[in-house]
Amino acid sequence: MRKQLVIGITAAVIGAGALSAGLASAKDGWDRCGDRQEGHHGKYEQMEGKHAARRMDMMADKLSLSDEQKTQMQELFQNQQGQMKDQRGAMREMHSALRDLDVNASDYDQQVAALVSKAQEQTAQMIQMRAQQKKALFAILTPEQQQKFMEMRPAKNRS
Repeated sequence: MRKQLVIGITAAVIGAGALSAGLASAKDGWDRCGDRQEGHHGKYEQMEGKHAARRMDMMADKLSLSDEQKTQMQELFQNQQGQMKDQRGAMREMHSALRDLDVNASDYDQQVAALVSKAQEQTAQMIQMRAQQKKALFAILTPEQQQKFMEMRPAKNRS
């Protein structure tokens, strides 16, 4: 049980870190996890759309994508954007639930364990979703384009 709790908390921290990094990079009022001011609704999604278009154009140039490949990539990325929005919403809800827990409640440990399980499930879903997205991306690209793509994204040193 203790090992599961440690693994779950680690998964939640990793997920929270990824969410926080994404929100912090968005700036414009999104640098506080969960607390949005009324006038900022939709700013993150608008900003992401602009950046996605620029990234798509740059990738199309570097990989020499055909028109058909560009269309397929745009459809893939639009689908991904919806899935990521859902994931961000789920993480936001989990953070809110964790923040709202009463430490003095008699079932506090059980509530934390339930949130840990939920974080584990969400992290597993995120990993599976990203793996499927990469698989779909590579299905669109030729072997030469796949190689160029991998060279464009060098491995990050995370030590």
